[in-house]
Amino acid sequence: MTDVIEVNVQTGEKTTRSYTQEEKDNNATAEADAKKNFDALDYKAKRKSEFPTIEECVHAILDDDLEALQAKRTAVKEKYKKS
Repeated sequence: MTDVIEVNVQTGEKTTRSYTQEEKDNNATAEADAKKNFDALDYKAKRKSEFPTIEECVHAILDDDLEALQAKRTAVKEKYKKS
């Protein structure tokens, strides 16, 4: 992690200091939370790309093939679990 550069907006004076341990911990927590949120979105996008389309759902309903449709959806959910 690089140093912190602080600038006094009134004088323009720059000072450099190292991050405190608390700041490092807060940054690590924020990064972990951001990764968790990204991963949560990631599984949704993957699921959406592999779930049956609306057209496939309509055909399954009309062809009385709901078991196969549900099997496909379950397989996708197993492949891309929430967490």
